[in-house]
Amino acid sequence: MVMNFYEKPLSELTAEEWEQICMKCGKCCMCKYSEGDVIHFSNYMCRFFDVKKCRCSCYNKRFEMAEDDCKKVTLDLLEEEIYLLPPSCAYRSLYEGRGLPAYHPLLTKDAKSVEKAGESVKTLAVVSENGLEETLEKALHKAVENHWSEKRLMRKVSQIEEKFKLHWIFSYQMT
Repeated sequence: MVMNFYEKPLSELTAEEWEQICMKCGKCCMCKYSEGDVIHFSNYMCRFFDVKKCRCSCYNKRFEMAEDDCKKVTLDLLEEEIYLLPPSCAYRSLYEGRGLPAYHPLLTKDAKSVEKAGESVKTLAVVSENGLEETLEKALHKAVENHWSEKRLMRKVSQIEEKFKLHWIFSYQMT
């Protein structure tokens, strides 16, 4: 019986095979933050995310363009920071021994199967270059400097979220 390349250990995949594991769902490009042992993913995407194509617009230069904001999915990342990837990620799924999700294009032979399964960020994504991160950071600094109450800070964050159409899509336990 012939083994499919995605059934091999991840450490044995070629660069081309490694790239084919990606489902092009866009979830790794979502802005996220951790709160204790919980990580939250939003609908707000990296500024280089192309919503129509559901992929990075500067993929080959993403580490130069996005600087520290973009992390390459490697075995080291899976071992050290797997929580940065959602549980539905094909890399994470293989690393954790769960196999590929049933809607993965390598299994379905359909390039749109991830979108059809509702696992793509294509319909949820908001991409903006108008400074969400900077606005949130300024609000946090102002809150610290002026000793705002947590209630006042959360009210300000809610206003910012509304302005930027930011919604927290899903959360999960890191451990």
